[in-house]
Amino acid sequence: MSDRSGATAVSLEDPNGEAPGAAWPVRERWTIGLISAGHYLSHFYGLALPPLFPLLKAEFGVSYMELGLAMTAYALLGGIVQAPVGFLVDRLGPRRVLLAGLGLIAVSILLMGFVGEYWMLLLLAVLAGLGNSVFHPADYAILSGSINDKRLGRAYSVHTFSGFLGGACAPVAILALAALTDWRTALIVSGLTGLVVLAAMAWRYDVLGGENEADTASASDRTPAVETGQAQRGLRLLLTAPVLLFLGFNILYGMATGGLLAFTVSAMMNLHGLALDLASTALTGHLFGVVGGILLAGIIADRYPAHQITAAGAMLLAAAATVLPALLSPGGMALIIIMIVSGIGLGAVLPPRDLMVRALTPPGETGKVFGFVFVGYSVGISAVSVLFGWLLDGGMPEMVFTLSAVFAILALLTITAAHALTPRGD
Repeated sequence: MSDRSGATAVSLEDPNGEAPGAAWPVRERWTIGLISAGHYLSHFYGLALPPLFPLLKAEFGVSYMELGLAMTAYALLGGIVQAPVGFLVDRLGPRRVLLAGLGLIAVSILLMGFVGEYWMLLLLAVLAGLGNSVFHPADYAILSGSINDKRLGRAYSVHTFSGFLGGACAPVAILALAALTDWRTALIVSGLTGLVVLAAMAWRYDVLGGENEADTASASDRTPAVETGQAQRGLRLLLTAPVLLFLGFNILYGMATGGLLAFTVSAMMNLHGLALDLASTALTGHLFGVVGGILLAGIIADRYPAHQITAAGAMLLAAAATVLPALLSPGGMALIIIMIVSGIGLGAVLPPRDLMVRALTPPGETGKVFGFVFVGYSVGISAVSVLFGWLLDGGMPEMVFTLSAVFAILALLTITAAHALTPRGD
């Protein structure tokens, strides 16, 4: 029997589905380590510029709105382009696309350290966004095809955790480098780090094989008619009800989490009169809660296969905790605990979500499906920022928490419907 990756070593499986000896687990660890390192850098690069905005504003004589445009170009473009990149992943193979994307984003960040005009920075932000678009479709295709199913939940959780960790480390690391040297050197060092990871991936290229590598190897044997038929099946797959519902889930999840990440501090200061440091601590606790929820759910997902129940419990916990600051007037420490619990719920839904998406994805279609549904997260975050900013300007800070909880409940209904409509294999 062979596994989804087609690796011949799996033919030596024992009755429990595990390969004997240490060789297979070591290969998996290399795969997870390299993929997670790339995902860490993806999120790190996404937050590399904002801490430098005051320095960039003085350097180039531009407004914060113009600097924000660079971030919009990076984040929104990188999110939307994931959908077509998913088709590219399934056509060319995930590791080729991953290495090309990591190389593009790392070189773009590195070159930002040499720009002399704002338009150059904006152009490089666009190129970095294009490079960033490869990570979700390529990463999930590689993990789905290379990791034993018994450990896939933990692999997904480590992958997601690494991304959140990269985003959390970026402001501290960039500002520390800039303080020791200057902002240009900080970006150059960050870009060079990405090239080091790229070199490690190229060195261990063999462990980055995904589920569709066999398909890619035989691509030259296909007739044009067969290729056209496969593309049509891929497009039809993206328009099925379960895939569209997972896209809707990610939109709503992005709206629930994006509003909290952007406006928790301001909303708590306006609603409960918290000092800036205490409100910031509540947001930090929320972020650590997300990370903890991801790791916890990864372990649960591998031991408890009813992923829809884990996901539903996580979203109910998130919604219940998120709405409390709008209903109660607890003390500062209680608000911090509430936001930690909210983060745990929002983090714990992610590993079961990934496994549920994988369950409906046929072999060879992972890149396009994951790339398509992850567009929703970028759309959700982009859509909610203006709405929540308007609510704060209108003197309604409690609506930040109320609407985030509503979006979480709607996301719960959506992922439940997606699971119900997913065809069963038995």
